[in-house]
This record gives sequence, structure tokens and C-alpha cells, in this order.
Amino acid sequence: MNGNNAENKRGVIRAIAAVAVIVIIVAAGAFLALKYTSDTSGDETAAAANSAISSDSQSVKGFPLSFSSNDIVTVGSAGSYVYVVSNEVLFGVSSSGRQKFSEVINYSEPVIKTAGNYALVFDRRSGKFVLCHKGKVIYKGQSLDSQQIFTAVVASNGNFAVASRSTEVACLLTYYSKKGEELFRWECSRDHIVSVAISSNAKKLTCAALSAEGGEIVTKVYLLNIYSDETEWEYTVKGSAAISISFASGSRKLDLLCTDRRILLDSSSNSVSAESTFSSALLASHSDQNGYAVTLTRKFGAMNSYELTSYSPDNSVCYIYETDKKVTDIFCAGKKSYVLTQDSIICVSSSGKESKTLRLSSAGLGLCVSGGNVYHYTLNDLYKN
Repeated sequence: MNGNNAENKRGVIRAIAAVAVIVIIVAAGAFLALKYTSDTSGDETAAAANSAISSDSQSVKGFPLSFSSNDIVTVGSAGSYVYVVSNEVLFGVSSSGRQKFSEVINYSEPVIKTAGNYALVFDRRSGKFVLCHKGKVIYKGQSLDSQQIFTAVVASNGNFAVASRSTEVACLLTYYSKKGEELFRWECSRDHIVSVAISSNAKKLTCAALSAEGGEIVTKVYLLNIYSDETEWEYTVKGSAAISISFASGSRKLDLLCTDRRILLDSSSNSVSAESTFSSALLASHSDQNGYAVTLTRKFGAMNSYELTSYSPDNSVCYIYETDKKVTDIFCAGKKSYVLTQDSIICVSSSGKESKTLRLSSAGLGLCVSGGNVYHYTLNDLYKN
């Protein structure tokens, strides 16, 4: 980063890192999930789950779907299915708007991660999780010792990894098959994992962890082979807080996103292949399964001046799209991007130009794209555009 604003931000980070790192870790996962409280009992929640969805004929047949009894916390798409998550109930919905299942979960802080045809929904606080495949729940479990989950991830083959608090060490990373069989376990003695990724061949894991040293925040990246007890490779970045980590290409190059920069690491040469710093405040990011990613930044001191930057798997910039509309959410689908504003969804082409603008009848909280279908949701409704 350049300029006085950047230096001021770094100074603040260094000064408060020793205290703030614990707060960052507990709230890990890049951005805070929306939280809602509920006094619904188990029986009442089950009844609500069976009668919660209704639809009308507005805009698209079968949509919007109304979840009047359940406030939507988040939504994720996997294959041709959309998973709608409230604190009380998880719903599986087909692209035609048909409800495939409803599962009572009663999660305090639910998060959803998707890959291929799989969706993993977990509760940060209780450590419980469910794995879904093609509109069905195929496995339910809980973190070891029922500890808090810092983060989790699912692979396109259904394997998934859970980073949880431990009574013995700072963080415990456990890798499971889609049947819930434990395949690998790794202890992180001092650092707290905030992001984890699974390689395309499902044989390696990488994770980004936070700690503090001498009042300075430190990010450590670990590369793990599930057939070895030893850490295969590690890398340290001082002064930057990690947001996410992913495999950029194969199982040797890693894409690390921090609050102030984006770094492409090459474990085979123990080097940085590419690095780019953000000239303005990072607000959000999203990446797809093929290594493409988008970041949303806002210029310092500007209320409504947003930049959406699209990155290729080698960390090169595909394009930069600018808008003065307030952005609520972003989504990456290869070189194409989708931007949710208060009154529209802007479809950005691979050349960085607006290819289509979808006008919304009500302001959305978030969006997802699956099978060419664009969805957005409000507090109680799911729309297909």
C-alpha cells in the first residue's frame, strides 16, 4: 500500500494487534455473518420448517420463495440446488423453486461453504455441521470435543476440513471424507486458523493462521500432506492479517488474500510469484473453484466509490470495474462477475463491461450464481432473476 492512509492503517494494526487478534480469530472467516436471535422451541421450529416456504408468480415461475417464519442468514448454491440457511432451519431448494428438504439445525452463527455439488453448513459456536449433496443431507456431525469452529471448507468430491478450538492446542484441523470418516488430523499449537483449502486431488491441505509477535500481527501459511505427520511447507507474512487462502494452481501454488494485499506463493521455489497491494480499503472478496477471484475495495474517505478487481489464477488483473452505487455483495464466476447493489444486480463481462443489469423490486442482502441462474435474497425471500 502507498500513501499516508496506508501507513496510518498499518500503524493502527501494529498498535492493537496483540489485543485485537483474539477478536479477529473468534470472528474469523473474512467477514462477520449476520446474527439473529430466536426463542423458537424445537417442536415449534420443526413445525415451521414443514410449512415455511411459500411462493408466488412474480418475475420467475416458482419464485420468489417466502420464508416468513425464518429470517435468512445466508444462502449458497451447489450444482443445481440452492441452500437457504436461517438460524433455525436449513432448506434445500431446486432451481425450479421446489423444496427438496428442510432440516432443523438451531445454529447460533451459521456459515455455508460450497464446492461442486456439495454444501457444508456449520455453526461456529456449537461446532455442529451438516453436509449436503444434490438437495439432500448426507452427513451430520460435530467438531472434536464439541468445540467452536473457526472455519471450514468442502471440496468438490465431498471431502471437508474443519478447523476448531481445542482443549490441548490453539487450533485443531480435522479432515473428513464425505461419509464423515476422519482422514487426517493436524494440531496448530500456537496459531489460530482463519482459512483452509483442499487441493484439487484432495491429498493436500493449506491453511492460513493468525498470531501476534511483539505487538505485530503475523500470518502464517501451512501446506500439509494428508499422508505425512510433518508440515510440508510454511511461510510467514508479518504486518498483514490473512482473510483467505486457496490453491491457485495444482497443489504447489497458493493464493493468499490479506487485508492489505494479495500474494501468490510458490511452495516449490519457496518464493512469492506475484504480489499486489490494495490502494484502498478492502470490503469483500469471492473466488471460484478454478482460481479466479474478485475483490471489492472502497477508496479511503469516499462513501460511494467502489472498485471491483477481477484476478486470474496467476494473480494477474483481468479488469477493474468501477461503480458509484452502494455495493451489498459480489460474486465471482470465472472472468465474469456479479455486483449486488441496493436496486440492481450488475453483470460484468470478461472484458470488464456491464453486460446486463437486473432491476430488483426489493433490496437484497446477498446473491449467488449457479448453473447460469442468478439468485438474491432478502430477510425472508429468495428471488431468481
